[in-house]
Parts: sequence; C-alpha cells; structure tokens
Amino acid sequence: MSYFAQLRTFVEVYRSGSISRAANNLNVSQPSATSHIQSLETMVGQPLFIRKARGVVATPTAHDLAQQVSHHFDAIERKIASVRGRGNELQGTINIAGPAEYISYVASAQLANLLQAGQVRANIHLGNRAKIYQMLSNGDVELAISASVPDSSQFDYQILDRESLTLVANPFTAKQILNNEISAEHLSCFPVVSYDTNLPLIREYFAQTFNAQCQSEIAALCPDIRALKGLVKAGLGYTVLPDYLCDDAIKANHLVKLGIDGPENLIYLVWRKGALSNPRVEYAQDILLAFSNINQRNR
Repeated sequence: MSYFAQLRTFVEVYRSGSISRAANNLNVSQPSATSHIQSLETMVGQPLFIRKARGVVATPTAHDLAQQVSHHFDAIERKIASVRGRGNELQGTINIAGPAEYISYVASAQLANLLQAGQVRANIHLGNRAKIYQMLSNGDVELAISASVPDSSQFDYQILDRESLTLVANPFTAKQILNNEISAEHLSCFPVVSYDTNLPLIREYFAQTFNAQCQSEIAALCPDIRALKGLVKAGLGYTVLPDYLCDDAIKANHLVKLGIDGPENLIYLVWRKGALSNPRVEYAQDILLAFSNINQRNR
C-alpha cells in the first residue's frame, strides 16, 4: 500500500487545523481527505485528531508523526517544484535492483510512493549481492538496494533502512532447543538452513551474540531467504532471518524467536558515482530516501 496520499493529507490537516481547509488546499474532496486520515489512524492504531465544531485538534500522536514526516514532504515539494520545468527529462523508466525479500516485504511501499507521482516508471530487478552489484557496475540498473556495505571507490550511497537479525525455529524444534541454555555449542546439535555455505546472517548473529562460529550441520541451502523461512516453519532446523521477514510468523506462533535480539544490519540505497547528474535518477533517489526507515519505524 502507498501511504503518500494519506501522509500528505495528514500534514496539510495538521498544519491547517481543518479537514475541509486541507481538502481545498490539496484540491481533493472532503470525504477523500477524511478517508485518508481514517486510514492513517487505522495504520498507526491511535487517533490523530480530535474533531471539534470548527476544525480539528492534533493529538500527541499527531504531533509526533508530524515531527517525523513533515520535513520529508517539504523536501519532496521543493524537489518537485525544482524539476517541474524539466518534466520531459524525468519521463521514462528507472531500473532498480535489490534483494527479493526486502523488495517484497518493505521496499514495495517505498517504490509505490515513488511511482504514485506518475513521473517515472520502474523495472525491478531481483538478485543476490553479487548480481545486484554486477548490474549496477554494468549500468543495467541506475539504483540498487543492498544490505552489504558498498565499495565507496565505485559507488555513492546513503542509509535507506535497518533490519534486526532474529534467531528462529519451528515451535517443535524450539521446544527442544530451549530445554537447555541457548549457546553456539548447544545449537550445534541441531541442523541449520542457510542462504549459502558462508552462512550469511547466521555468521553475523553467532559472532555478535555468542562470540563463536556456527558449527551446525547444514541441512539445506537456498539462495532465497523467504524459502529458508518456509523450510524452518515446516520443521527443518533453525535459521537467522531479518525481523521484517519473521515478525508476523512469530506473532502467529508459526516460528519461535530464540535468544536475544541479534545485530542490526544497515540497508543502503546505492548508485554509481556521477549517476545523479541524470534528473530521473536524482528524482528517484530523493523520493526513496524521503521514505527511508520504513522497516525501522514499523518495529
């Protein structure tokens, strides 16, 4: 779902103190503006405004949300105003690469907000770290999303989001693991499923949490973290997943979180040096960064 319209309406209502005035300023109907506010209130789980006979009064939740998002919208409005006179330069397609799991679970909202303005179209390319950076180096894509630190000699980048690593197992397996104190030695008695033989995510979790290496037998390898989640849910061993990929399954008791929170990984938006001289790439970069930290805010 794209939250651009709802947030834009929220900022205008917050600043004007009136839903009807905000609707008029944004050139939308009052029912549409009211619907935007109601949708946003449902999403945050708190009322944003108290309705009065004349206008509305912001709640503490609204003050907090406005402080976090209003400057982003100001930046977007300034950017749109600066490029309005060169709209033809923005028209076209932007190619963006990234890991399938982050694109599926988090970046879809960021991309929807980019595309909602109607200035550009997007081709999304999925791949692992090597493929993502190869596409970027070859010029097959203009922007990339990556969980690995970019090579600053080749690329420019900014932090787009953060993910927390979580050790998980199926409830039946978790019950066996939790019979003893969780440690690297104890976990070595159980099989692990991994992205590849280098044990990405698992390696980082063990190093920071246990100050040890993972010695478990590898039961399965699959270069798609979503598939690893499915294998573990079905009862095969344990693994380490990004929080956004397993939080819902943990809440539904399909997976069990084991041990403490793991290390935090940074997610980067990356582009080749000099790429921002292209107005379309600069525009896309600005919008995506304006909606950064979606996963961090949803924790």
